[in-house]
Amino acid sequence: MFHRRPFAALLLVATLAASLIGPATPSFAAAADAQATAAASTRASLARTILRSQRISLATFHSSGVRDNATARQNIVDTANGRRAHRSCYGTAPCGSVYLDVTMLRGMLTLRNSFTFRVSEIAGGSHTAGSRHYAGKAFDLDILDGQGVSAANPHVRSFMARCRALGAVEVLGPGDAGHATHIHCAWA
Repeated sequence: MFHRRPFAALLLVATLAASLIGPATPSFAAAADAQATAAASTRASLARTILRSQRISLATFHSSGVRDNATARQNIVDTANGRRAHRSCYGTAPCGSVYLDVTMLRGMLTLRNSFTFRVSEIAGGSHTAGSRHYAGKAFDLDILDGQGVSAANPHVRSFMARCRALGAVEVLGPGDAGHATHIHCAWA
């Protein structure tokens, strides 16, 4: 048989406890939502700054020749508009979309203070399986200070060192397998 008294007593205790504690503090979920909103605002702002930069150009094509809406320029345009960046759907690319990493975008902007460069890929293109590109945490560049990226470009090593200094955990370029004509900088 169900008794109502224990429930009434429990309700009274809960009410008294709530009155002693005071107004509810923001929940963990609300704090996480606020943080995500701030990150989205920051992400979009960084992307808008990249679009306005005279020192960063963004490729409107893939070196593979495949045409899609996942070019470096379109990735930044989508991000500037608060949207996820598209990934390509060819080769090893997983399709779908991803938010670009704020730390990577900040790194890109900081690099423009010392170099001019063209970003050839961000989340689009076909890369090795599991590439940080697909997580929105890496970018490639193929032109550095007005010259194609190659072992002969005198700025390659200093650009790569600067990427590492900015926290990139994966920096590859001429001399690394598959990177003779571009530099790859990726963040964790």
